[in-house]
Amino acid sequence: MEENEKLLEHYKKYIGDQSLINVETISDSININLIIFKANDNRNYHTIITSGMSLLPADVPEDDNEWKYTELMMYLPSSWPVNKEGIEKFNEYWPFGWLRKLGKFPLEKETWFCYGDTIPNGDPPEPVAPNNKFTSMLLLPPIRENEDFYSVRVSEEKTIRFVVVSPIYQEELEYNLTHGLEALLEKFDEYDVNDIVDVCRVNTCESKDLITD
Repeated sequence: MEENEKLLEHYKKYIGDQSLINVETISDSININLIIFKANDNRNYHTIITSGMSLLPADVPEDDNEWKYTELMMYLPSSWPVNKEGIEKFNEYWPFGWLRKLGKFPLEKETWFCYGDTIPNGDPPEPVAPNNKFTSMLLLPPIRENEDFYSVRVSEEKTIRFVVVSPIYQEELEYNLTHGLEALLEKFDEYDVNDIVDVCRVNTCESKDLITD
């Protein structure tokens, strides 16, 4: 069975049938397509997964080979437009743009991704879109999925791991850098923040005192 077939089989087993593929036709490096699983009765949110990132190995240290091949994911609320013709404004497009941008990032920057990594939107970080104040992306394990979904072995030499991209506020980025990922996730739990994108969600670290305490 080919690598792509094994991936699709993996998705079908744990997520369901794909609804559509958002194809990237022009790129200066690798093409990052987006596989879209629309919200349904079993999953009341859209699931977006990159396709193409794992074709090439990331530049990982010898002792971190488990992160050599990855694909990224993002969860969007069911009200979010996911068909190309329905995405009319940048406020609706930015999640797709970020998945593509991050899908190319390890290859272009000769680096690699793992859980807990943060990627700011510029220096200094700026809001990712006019309709929200998120300034960075946080990489997380796909905890809403079955644990067997976390990775898939597609060949004897190759295992692909899945990483969720979650937008965060500037204060949350600073809190994470100061106190660590575990402490930030505890703040998320305290405020019932999950990994489905919500542009109106509470900023769990809005108080500046939290960052330096």
